[in-house]
Amino acid sequence: MTVFRPAALSLVLVTACAPFPAIDRLGPETGPVPQLLPIDSLLEQASGDSSDPGAGLQARADALRARAAALGSRSPAP
Repeated sequence: MTVFRPAALSLVLVTACAPFPAIDRLGPETGPVPQLLPIDSLLEQASGDSSDPGAGLQARADALRARAAALGSRSPAP
């Protein structure tokens, strides 16, 4: 049984490297390479406001803590 393992492995390696023209034809058409843009202009388009959201996050966290404390102080339903 161990004699067949190297043969099977070599068969798998040979077929794994084989070209698949039918699959290659399914791929996208080759065309001109898209123009590369500087990252700075893309970042400006992505978000106009780049301020620190720390204050807003802190206010939201405080509101959630207050809500959790309020829910924790209520008596359980019968």
